[in-house]
Amino acid sequence: MYEGTGDPDNHIAQYKQRMLAVVIPRDAREATMCKGFGSTWTGPALQWYINLPNESIKSFATLSDKFVEQFASSLDLEKNSDDLYEILQHRNEPLRSYIARFNQAKVAIPECNADMAISAFKRGLLPEGDLYKELIKYKCRIMEDVLSRAWAQVRWEEDVASRAKAGPKYDQKSSKPTRTDRDEPSHSKSARETSNPNRGRYQHRPLPRPEGMMVSTWPDISHLAISKPELIGVLRQMVPQVKWPPKMKAVEANRNPSDGASSIVTMVILRRIA
Repeated sequence: MYEGTGDPDNHIAQYKQRMLAVVIPRDAREATMCKGFGSTWTGPALQWYINLPNESIKSFATLSDKFVEQFASSLDLEKNSDDLYEILQHRNEPLRSYIARFNQAKVAIPECNADMAISAFKRGLLPEGDLYKELIKYKCRIMEDVLSRAWAQVRWEEDVASRAKAGPKYDQKSSKPTRTDRDEPSHSKSARETSNPNRGRYQHRPLPRPEGMMVSTWPDISHLAISKPELIGVLRQMVPQVKWPPKMKAVEANRNPSDGASSIVTMVILRRIA
């Protein structure tokens, strides 16, 4: 029922659609349309209809024009394609809701320009959203392609949201991941090591020596501040306290002088210690 506050054009369109389902003889169509139209009003609108002068309405078209003129203040302003730029996606608004609001505004625009609709739809999206980035990368020439990508994004977002809600239940049923020493708290690790006295006992044990390898008993003289020849000279002055080893029987040509000096010094020190 129309009270005088809604769009009169919208009310006329709804009334015509309902009357199309009624079989009316051609010669009685105008009178039936006029009388039936009055039954759809109430309040101020019905009072206006009752006060119309007798025989002032000759056709349904005349009645419609007077009706629209009387309630013109309630007319919705005709929208155009530019109005779509006012449809913006709110922060935290689901993509499905934005698409619904945009389509609702778009269908209310007669002969909506397709290029402007595509541009307005992209402009209204949140710039950090995945759909906005995709539409910028891949240009769509028709609105159907834009909506196809949009609904694909909606399905993805809703699937992610559904998995997030079901996450705790899924985690309880699934097996726990294997914990490593890296993930274990230090206090737990210390308690575990304390409870196991054998743990770590052989961690720093030296590697076994290969069979047949002798342990060196020669003293280390690498830390002395003088050279080996100087050390030999000092030792020569300590006779008879220092005993010299017997001469080597190796061939003179195959003998390494530095090795000989090291051997002499070492043997002398050993004899002195002994």
